[in-house]
Amino acid sequence: MADPSEVEGWDDLIVANPDGGDVWRSRDYAEQKRFNGYHPVHLMVDGLAVTVLEKRVVALGKLWYLPGGPGVVGVDGVISVVDLLAEFARAHGVFAVKIEPKIRFGDVERGQLLARGFRQARSIAANSSTIVLDISGEPTEVMSRFSTRARRWIRRAERDGVRVDRVPATPANCRLVFDLLSDTAKGRFGIRSYEYYEEFWGRYESSGNGQLFVARFEGEVMAGGFAMKLGRNAYYMNGASVRKREDSSAQSGLGAHGVGHAVQWAMIEWARESGCVRYDMGGTPPAAFADDKAHPFHGIGQFKQSFSYDIVDYLGAYDLPLSRARYALWQKVLEREARRFTMIVRKDYYW
Repeated sequence: MADPSEVEGWDDLIVANPDGGDVWRSRDYAEQKRFNGYHPVHLMVDGLAVTVLEKRVVALGKLWYLPGGPGVVGVDGVISVVDLLAEFARAHGVFAVKIEPKIRFGDVERGQLLARGFRQARSIAANSSTIVLDISGEPTEVMSRFSTRARRWIRRAERDGVRVDRVPATPANCRLVFDLLSDTAKGRFGIRSYEYYEEFWGRYESSGNGQLFVARFEGEVMAGGFAMKLGRNAYYMNGASVRKREDSSAQSGLGAHGVGHAVQWAMIEWARESGCVRYDMGGTPPAAFADDKAHPFHGIGQFKQSFSYDIVDYLGAYDLPLSRARYALWQKVLEREARRFTMIVRKDYYW
């Protein structure tokens, strides 16, 4: 276990890991997950800071979840870290360890994990496919990497007077963005409770690792969103807009006046000012389905590809059973829950 001084400076230790850190392994995120019944466990494994979220499952014991990690740069490192903590976990009543490594997908890498005994599983937080922008250099350099379409819409937004403000996570502002989020989600995907988002946004703002944004056109609110960071990495977490009104073809939320591109540019500017050099756009369809209009997130992917066509497909989520019998029971529980819901969407991204 990490000692109190290590926990106090946990984010610095996460950033010092070989991969440079990830927002999902931050102390903010670990504390936030208490809201969902997880207990943060901070481990030092052979000099590596490992964030663990522990979930107690009645009659089965504990599930250990390593969000976005562990913080290594290859599958060999993943296997080594999990091997080192497996016996320790088993001794503490853990029946399975879930990982979501930020390692690009490859048949060889996937085969290594499966050969070690890992089983492919459902993701909890990290997106298995996304676009990561290089935001290093001057603003003109950053923008030059975007497509002509994205640059045109950013300029259009500026010319039309779209204003994107960084706003404090007050109850009023949180409610404003949540209402946009709720309206955007209706009939399309699930979201968490208002209380969850208010606590999440406020927590990250207090630590200096998150920022809430509101976009207006001619004084009217058009969109809202939230971005977060850790070390040199920034992440687009939430976003939503007004829906297109039946009586007004002009008001179409993110598509009108370049509002969506303006909000993303504002988030990128905030990230750059915070010392970040990478900006994760928070999820797309897999590269193989980027042009599939039937994919539920086709529109999201098309929007984000205006910034970069380089979709990164990660390995995804895997479980390592430490007790085969208890893990088998756990799988039956998941299957039963899945049958209760015809569609479960866990992602909190909308652009």
